[in-house]
Amino acid sequence: MCLKTTLEIASTIGSLAAAGAAIYGLKIAKKQLIQIGKEIKIAVENKRTDSLRIVLEIETQMNSRKLEFDKASKEVREAKLNSASEDKMDILKDYFEAVKENYFNSLDRLCFCMLKNYLSDKDWKTEYRNLIHDTIASYEEDFSTASPYRNIKAINEKWQSE
Repeated sequence: MCLKTTLEIASTIGSLAAAGAAIYGLKIAKKQLIQIGKEIKIAVENKRTDSLRIVLEIETQMNSRKLEFDKASKEVREAKLNSASEDKMDILKDYFEAVKENYFNSLDRLCFCMLKNYLSDKDWKTEYRNLIHDTIASYEEDFSTASPYRNIKAINEKWQSE
């Protein structure tokens, strides 16, 4: 009977030790899961920050090119008012066309990013819906069927149908 009791005690002690080890393992796993959760939150925050930085960079480029586009347009109009020479007008028109192309290309890249869901179009729609629509209306010849600015046309169609 003594041997049986000793074995039962040893078995109980072994079971308690195993249960203790399991509880200790659970605590370690819980700590690791908490740490993983913190790292995921940090990663999500970093992604938001990176996205915001990218959006601000795109917007800065867009504003810079729009400003240059408006400046070139103003110079052409002023030259017409001042009856500039034909050579001067040709130079200004070439400059205007180059600046316009740069601006339209940056707008097209923005629209590409929205169409491919790199950027959420709902974040940009309120600001750019009318601008894109008015740009297409003002420069219809640049947005014909053979236009290289397919993304601008596609986002405009999408937004106007919503």
